[in-house]
Amino acid sequence: MKAWSNIEVSSQDLEIKKINEFEKTLGEIPAQVRQIRALITRFEICHFKYQQHLKKIKDSITNLEPALNPDKIGEHHIQKGENAWKKDKTGRSLLGQQYLWSLINWLGDDPEVTKKHNYKKDLSQKIKQWLGDKNPDKQRLVRLLIARLTWDWNSYEKLRSGRQNKELEFQACRMDICHHAFPEHLNSLLQAMGVMKPFKNFAGCGTYNEEIKKNIKKELSQLFTRLKSKTLSPKNNTLNRKEHLETWLLACLVKTMKEQIGLTKSLPGYFRVKGGIKK
Repeated sequence: MKAWSNIEVSSQDLEIKKINEFEKTLGEIPAQVRQIRALITRFEICHFKYQQHLKKIKDSITNLEPALNPDKIGEHHIQKGENAWKKDKTGRSLLGQQYLWSLINWLGDDPEVTKKHNYKKDLSQKIKQWLGDKNPDKQRLVRLLIARLTWDWNSYEKLRSGRQNKELEFQACRMDICHHAFPEHLNSLLQAMGVMKPFKNFAGCGTYNEEIKKNIKKELSQLFTRLKSKTLSPKNNTLNRKEHLETWLLACLVKTMKEQIGLTKSLPGYFRVKGGIKK
């Protein structure tokens, strides 16, 4: 299920079984096509650049050549260290790093952090006011948040409690700087941590707004039509190998997108589940 790691479905999902069966008929998958499949695995509709990512994936499928290297995705994210922002043109990584420095300052873990060239005193002061006085579980939650934002999964697992402040912990575990609602949702979480109560209208990884939902539904409508136009039986010899590979990638993309948006409409043709999708 590694290829499907960006959607929450059972390994017994019937549509995925059909897609995987179709994949087996394709023989050895070329390396460049595997890279396109990896791009689909990395796709998230909650990402602030989801539209650009989707266009590159669609172009990749059409040309059967990856528009970008999946291994390069996230190379400017703060998970890569406090200098990763220097090559990020969006400014988002620098802002994320400034939040990290402020959180570290509140914890008192590094007295030198305030000397960083791009350290923001006003942001640090706001965060100090939001978080308020320290207590052991608040400090644990802040450290958990830092581990999540930097993708430090070893610390992340150690800091998860599962007993105290479960909702706040869940919200900390769904934070990332690449989410479309950053930094607003992070500001709300820090204020909630200050009073040790989860915040309402939570927006974290995996969540989307009405505009995103509308855009994705429009994209899915076009992709469904494109996928339906293909002859989807692996026994059919009218399609050449390139078209079979394109069909498989399209099915993977449509399945991924519709699961992320919560759409229950069944895939068309060969991938259709008899009796419909039950959720």
